[in-house]
Amino acid sequence: MNAMTSRQKKALETREKLLKVSLDLFNKHGFEHVSVEQITKACQVSKGTFYTHFPSKYDVILEKFKELDSFYGSVEKNIDRTLPPSEKILLLYQEQMKYLTHVVGKDLLRTVYTAAMTNQVEQDHYLINPQRLIFQMINAYIEEGIQLGEFRQGLEVGQIQTIIQRCMRANVYDWLIHNEDFDLSAEMAQFTAVVLDGLKVKK
Repeated sequence: MNAMTSRQKKALETREKLLKVSLDLFNKHGFEHVSVEQITKACQVSKGTFYTHFPSKYDVILEKFKELDSFYGSVEKNIDRTLPPSEKILLLYQEQMKYLTHVVGKDLLRTVYTAAMTNQVEQDHYLINPQRLIFQMINAYIEEGIQLGEFRQGLEVGQIQTIIQRCMRANVYDWLIHNEDFDLSAEMAQFTAVVLDGLKVKK
């Protein structure tokens, strides 16, 4: 691989600075109260430079948040393929909740959720985009569960996935509005296990 030129290095440094300063400003003042002009002034660059790297200020937080998808790939490799599909889903969420708690943190996640609620969410919006790795993983586990007779066949894969994803969002929302004594991983495991049990074939 060829080494980066000084111009490429400078561009990368500028992008990283825009990302960091933007996130700091969002956390301090709130996403909706920070303009692109404020970001560029703080970074001492032009608006044109900002838009060279990010189509909008919302894309700044999505860029950081997308690191989650690469994380899911590493989790998938470590999940025992012989486990029941419901256990795979619980393990995936357990690792996700740990990552959100210890790596992403409440400040950034609040920013992501707030920004999503203050923008019109299209069908292909990143947070609900069906092409995201986590959705593909869950769909695969659900399909496997139906084929193996673990999950009921009366519901479509998409319906089951929607129910499970709402478990995640509900728990994350509660975590964001509660104090530090709210254990996201433990609450998620308990809540999702109950929901998954209701989706299983009764024997």
